[in-house]
Amino acid sequence: MTGIKQQLVLIYMILGTVIVSMFVPIDWQTQAKVLRDCIVMAWVVGVVNFAYLGGGLSRLLGIRPREPLGLLGILFSPILHRNAGHLIANTLPFAVLGWLVLLQGTDNFYAISVVIMLVSGLGTWFLGRPAIHLGASGLIFGYLGYLIARGYLEVTLMTLGLAFVVMLLYGDQVWTMLPDSDNTALSWEGHLFGFLGGVLAASDPTFLQQVGTFLANL
Repeated sequence: MTGIKQQLVLIYMILGTVIVSMFVPIDWQTQAKVLRDCIVMAWVVGVVNFAYLGGGLSRLLGIRPREPLGLLGILFSPILHRNAGHLIANTLPFAVLGWLVLLQGTDNFYAISVVIMLVSGLGTWFLGRPAIHLGASGLIFGYLGYLIARGYLEVTLMTLGLAFVVMLLYGDQVWTMLPDSDNTALSWEGHLFGFLGGVLAASDPTFLQQVGTFLANL
């Protein structure tokens, strides 16, 4: 990422935070802890996987389309990556978009994430290419889809502002939801179904609330 893009990320994160804080009370400490724990978990798993297991977890627990054991990847693939570069590349966008979703409520964040993981994982498992699909990009594109859809479906200054921020930051990434024969390592299926999962989460608040209630009762 270029220095200019890094500066824009910081500026837009601050802008998004200011927009949300004008409308909703924010539990900064809890939300920062949730985001930190997610990132730390991915990095701990990554270090163990790369340094001690030779990437074995990625091969074992990634999404393998239409293979029964590949269903395990729906749960585990978001914290698994091909290599350190893949993990590094996903960390910043996960932090940025995850933070903007978290600003709207911690409970919603968990429910939104579960919906995205299920739609992205099942869609990739049913329709994906015969390869191992893994990485947090399904969640990242899900958060992107959620924030954009909220701006369209629930038109308020807050939702429009957040949609504007994420489009400026990551709007050029929507093309990676299309098949790319030149980059077979990229799971465009995970991107596409993750995005659709985010749109689903934004379009049906009742369903999202039911998911949140189910998670709270576990």
